[in-house]
Amino acid sequence: MIGDVVGSRSACSQEGMFVTLQEAHGWLNERVEAVEPVDLTVGDEFQGIYPHVRSALRAAVLLRLFLSGSYDSRFGIGWGEVTTVAPEKAPMAQSGAGWWRAREAIEEAAALAHRRGWPRSLRTRVRGIDPSLEAVVNAFLLCQDHLIDRMDSKDAQITLGLFEGKQQAEVAQELRISQSSVSRRQAENGPASVYRAQSQLEVLLP
Repeated sequence: MIGDVVGSRSACSQEGMFVTLQEAHGWLNERVEAVEPVDLTVGDEFQGIYPHVRSALRAAVLLRLFLSGSYDSRFGIGWGEVTTVAPEKAPMAQSGAGWWRAREAIEEAAALAHRRGWPRSLRTRVRGIDPSLEAVVNAFLLCQDHLIDRMDSKDAQITLGLFEGKQQAEVAQELRISQSSVSRRQAENGPASVYRAQSQLEVLLP
């Protein structure tokens, strides 16, 4: 998985952005098993290696939701072998089919978001799995990205709560809103759709 921050050059504080990214990466690495945990590489980019496509997809959506409200993020996921030329420099000095497919995927996500007839909310693409399944996953990601793009920070936190198995009362307390508000947002604003769709899709993925 390769990710970056959309519009990072316009960030008010580059140092603040990197601090937020490191915090987000630490949070994610405690929740999604990785072959190589996600970490910063060059500029605003970061990458990680996961044992399955499904775990890479989950890592991407969790990280995007965590960063929501602070920074917009984009992801490319490539399935295949990744070779680390210098293990002591990981996640730098990597290559292989999986890495190049992830690179192609994130570049495709950036290009399609600016192409006429495509939604500007597109942020995530996958490359390298079975062509038919790849088309299904990318269609799913197109819709998932649109839902997340329409969420405010509270909706994003409610979605994260679902992924973490939190009760509505707990999320309500964290957000300082009523439980009924959490329930309404969860049902109407996209959190339940993102969580349920992601969970069902993962059953199909390698």
